Amino acid sequence: MEGYLSIGFMIIGFLILYYVIQAAVTKGINNSAIGKLLEKEQGERIKERLTVEDVLESYKRRNDNDKS
Repeated sequence: MEGYLSIGFMIIGFLILYYVIQAAVTKGINNSAIGKLLEKEQGERIKERLTVEDVLESYKRRNDNDKS
């Protein structure tokens, strides 16, 4: 009986940990520079699909323009 109770608490603990990590990662991505850039680009290009390479390339171009 104790074993089942321990396993139950462990499963509940893992579920809580999963939701906490999921919320932290989602919030972290949305508040990061890349997340904000993705959100802005998505608004500009609703019909086009962006890849990670596209976003990183445009972010790199913006940084290069700032250095000039």
